[in-house]
Amino acid sequence: MIFSQKMPTIELDKVILRTLLKKDANDFFELGKDPITTEFLTWGPFKTLKEAITMIKFTYFRRTSRNEPIGYAIVDKATAKMIGTIEFHTFNRKMNTCEIGYVLSRDYWNQGIMTDCLKAVTKVAFNHLKMDRVVIKHIIENTASQRVILKAGYQFVELSKKSFFHPKTQRFHDVNIYELWRNQK
Repeated sequence: MIFSQKMPTIELDKVILRTLLKKDANDFFELGKDPITTEFLTWGPFKTLKEAITMIKFTYFRRTSRNEPIGYAIVDKATAKMIGTIEFHTFNRKMNTCEIGYVLSRDYWNQGIMTDCLKAVTKVAFNHLKMDRVVIKHIIENTASQRVILKAGYQFVELSKKSFFHPKTQRFHDVNIYELWRNQK
């Protein structure tokens, strides 16, 4: 499976999804330094701009060396500011699957933005990347993410008990797993 490094730009009602760029580092730092926005993530909150730059370089841009897409910046159409990211990760080439992860600045929560982004990126997974199945996971405490996933049409698969060790809490968490198959979209 060979992916095009060029991902389609997607225009939605309130945001544009485009490939994450180096110039997004300042906006990424701004959203990533908020402990509430990053509460359930494995990274953050950022303490310095350098941490945001390093993450873009070594997490997102490094994906090209594995022939995987970098990820999308979620850009507010009104301000041209990057307000979040949504990306593909954990590709299983044998099973032709991937996972999607996302973060959105809490200033933009509860506006339907992430649900719209997830629906759009799921279409990219099936139509552009030709995936057969897309998976999304969240620790059970993250009920906001659960609402986004279900509104986007994903189906609950299983509760995986104590399967994720969270570096922030230093304990194992239960994880909900969801999926969507190409023929379900």
